[in-house]
Amino acid sequence: MSFDQRMRERQGAGALGQPPEIILNETFNPFLNDSQSVNGSVPAYEILKIVILLPVAVVRVLVFVVSLLLGYLFTKLALFRARNVLTRPFPQWRRWLMLPVRLFARVNLFACGFHYIHIKGRPASREEAPILVSNHVTFADPLFLFFRHLPVIVTAYENLNLPIAGAITKAMQAIAVDRLSRESRHHASGAIKRKAMCNDWSHVMIFPEATTTNGKLLVSFKAGAFTPGYPVQPILFRYPHVHMDPSWVAEGPPINWLIFRLMTQFHNFMLVEYLPVIHPTVAERKNPIQFGERVRLTMARAMNTSVTNHTFEDAALAMEAVRLKIDSASAMLEFGEFKKIAPFTVKEAKRCLSEFVTMDCSKRGAVTYKEYIKAINLPDCLLLQQVYRYFDRVNCGHISFRQYAAGIAFISNHSRFKEAVKAAYDFCGGGGADSPDEATFLRSLRALIPSVSKQQVHSLFDKLDLKNGGILRRADFASYCDDHPDFLLLILIGKPSLL
Repeated sequence: MSFDQRMRERQGAGALGQPPEIILNETFNPFLNDSQSVNGSVPAYEILKIVILLPVAVVRVLVFVVSLLLGYLFTKLALFRARNVLTRPFPQWRRWLMLPVRLFARVNLFACGFHYIHIKGRPASREEAPILVSNHVTFADPLFLFFRHLPVIVTAYENLNLPIAGAITKAMQAIAVDRLSRESRHHASGAIKRKAMCNDWSHVMIFPEATTTNGKLLVSFKAGAFTPGYPVQPILFRYPHVHMDPSWVAEGPPINWLIFRLMTQFHNFMLVEYLPVIHPTVAERKNPIQFGERVRLTMARAMNTSVTNHTFEDAALAMEAVRLKIDSASAMLEFGEFKKIAPFTVKEAKRCLSEFVTMDCSKRGAVTYKEYIKAINLPDCLLLQQVYRYFDRVNCGHISFRQYAAGIAFISNHSRFKEAVKAAYDFCGGGGADSPDEATFLRSLRALIPSVSKQQVHSLFDKLDLKNGGILRRADFASYCDDHPDFLLLILIGKPSLL
């Protein structure tokens, strides 16, 4: 690379520098149900099967509903006058009252077509392994675990408020956690350790992926199951299928349609394998992430599959992609790897995805330079080409959501971001005692882009002037830069001497 090329590259990076390059796994979407992968349509032979088995499905639905309601009544009986359900272990007689509920859970699985469940391996006693961990594919996983172990589960806080299932979850003396709250996760980690160390509780059961996948690989593990430093027993769930994928994932199908499809199959297969207990080393007790990774790799080898750095946040993005009616695979960031750039939150990622979808006029998961300048409503010029090149690092002529999000995350979380916003505001005329008006903003922007029209500046100024007062306030300018870091990038690339 020549000296002039290096200088242009340095200038094109702007005063904040360029984000580090990351390699993301684009070969597989762990949140896609096979039955939904072809436009969500049902093949003709499956429709015929549904018609034939419809009378059987009606009986199965009745059995499912009746057993669910009976289980709920026995659960309410077990919880009658019970206090501090989530913090004090049940006496043995209350656990006995839950035995019929466990049997009803097996009836529910039978009604869903899981007539025979193949079990491999030996479940460890609580003394051997106080913590159980498992991959999470569908609603049948916790039903089986409830039937077989009646464990203390770690679940999302909102599940406690579900009708019927909420009461059963409380009867399992669950550890509730808000997956998006660091404080809640910290409290949950302490509760896991307290309940795992006391034999008055049942096994502690955790799905360390913190979300459901299609079972074809293992996504990133949360550290909660491994922080106490106790032995764990991994459990593997597999659902061999040809036509009907039972996975309940972010991209669908809805739970009611999933249960209906399972009930209109002749038989559904479930394989459950108990792996040998895994004991942490001295080093792994001090480093639970390392312990969790060893457990994950052990489970992946037993499943003959691979691992990725997708996380619960990617599942949330997949659901947002479904809402925006785009391919969820193009919205995957693989957060476990992506966070090496910057601490990007789900809220920020969703906002970034919404902006990207607005720019992607062709809806093909890639934004060209023409689409980009059309979306930001500014004229073609060398400066805008440099801004676009900031995202298109390999100069391929289009940017993916991952490339766009990488640039936005790096800028918005940069240590000098606030300093850059202040410098950019001063450049736009805010360095004096008064806030700049539209005419001052026009002169500043034309110093960067001489060909910009008054109408384009007026449209941009309207977005910046939130109170329609005819002036550009510092707080409004900072808020716009928070939501549109690429606007700040435009100023910094055009005037690298500001920082």
